[in-house]
Amino acid sequence: MSIAKKFNILGHEFYRDAFIMMVAMTLSNFFNYLYQLLMGRLLTPQEYGELFSLLSLFYIFSVLFTTINTSITKFTAVYNVNNEYGKIKGILIKATKSFTLLGIGMYIVLILLSPIISSFLNIENKIYVIALFASIPFGLILPAYQGVLRGLQRFGALGISVSSWAFFKLLFGVLLVLLGYGVLGGVLGVFLAHVGGFLITLLFLKDLFRYKHNHDIELKDIIKYSGLAFLAIFAYTTMWNIDVILVKHYLSPLEAGNYSAISVLGKIALFAPGAVGMVVFPKAAEKHEKGEKHLHILLKGLALVFLISGGVVLAYALFPKFIITFIYGEKYLSVAPYLWRYALAMTFFAMTGVTINYMLSINRMKISWYVLGMLTAEIAVLSMTRNIPTIINTLIAISLTTISILLISARRQV
Repeated sequence: MSIAKKFNILGHEFYRDAFIMMVAMTLSNFFNYLYQLLMGRLLTPQEYGELFSLLSLFYIFSVLFTTINTSITKFTAVYNVNNEYGKIKGILIKATKSFTLLGIGMYIVLILLSPIISSFLNIENKIYVIALFASIPFGLILPAYQGVLRGLQRFGALGISVSSWAFFKLLFGVLLVLLGYGVLGGVLGVFLAHVGGFLITLLFLKDLFRYKHNHDIELKDIIKYSGLAFLAIFAYTTMWNIDVILVKHYLSPLEAGNYSAISVLGKIALFAPGAVGMVVFPKAAEKHEKGEKHLHILLKGLALVFLISGGVVLAYALFPKFIITFIYGEKYLSVAPYLWRYALAMTFFAMTGVTINYMLSINRMKISWYVLGMLTAEIAVLSMTRNIPTIINTLIAISLTTISILLISARRQV
């Protein structure tokens, strides 16, 4: 078989799997944004600001979930190449036991810290924080199971798992708000989504339990890899969430509510191509393990992100008032001029996410320090900023600089 033909087959497989995950992520994003938008309509701007700041805080804490997913994906992909399914079963068993205990311990600590967290976010009812972080035990186990699906490249099953989580969050969250539970109902929807998503994901992995449990798992390598992966993912996730946290802390409740509306819509440019990184990682890891070329996988991923996110930016630039009025109503119309600029920043962050996935999949771990350095710069500048236009301009500058540095690094190291 010719090299050109092999390349075409690889390209077909990549885009096919990317399409599967894009459909799943589109459903997931649709449910997530319907959740956000219904909350925006059902809650007052002040309550919506409270809910959104809590969810943004949870996203930062959930960086541990993403690290687990990434690490499990990496080693599952390696074991899958060598047909070592007993080791994959061993990962599942150890992950279930360890993360259950870790999750319970983390939740107890967060309960003790809930008064401090509530005070920082200017939220009077600390029960909101306690209810939100009840998700952590299941939140640690679920990404481990999804990471196995991802490493095995079972993208159909993974897509159902991901989209079902978002559907459950929408269903239970909105239902509880309509029943009169307000912000508490919104955060309880997150907990119930984790429970439902875990049960569905478990069904897709039941075939692995017929293999003999292999205890010979290189835990030291997994832990070492997870540490640096955590640093990169933590810095990256914080970069596109910290602005909402700081706005809630420094700006007025009304400004924070308006900024939340910008962020929800603008992050469509970030989340819409989210499936790309999910596909790039295991495929690049597989090629790297086999000693084959893999840079073209990154380039294909970035091209898809540019097309998808670029379309969102263009729509926001041409029809900002119509989009905001249609989705939120006229009460958030004042933020229309900032919408496309925020989406542009999220486009650069989306490209950054794909590049980080690629670099971690081929064991280029030094990029963790680059991303951490850019996060430090972002926090320093945003902490001195007190108006929405300057905040958004800062995000554009930081995100563009970050993706530029990572692409230079990828080209030099591969």
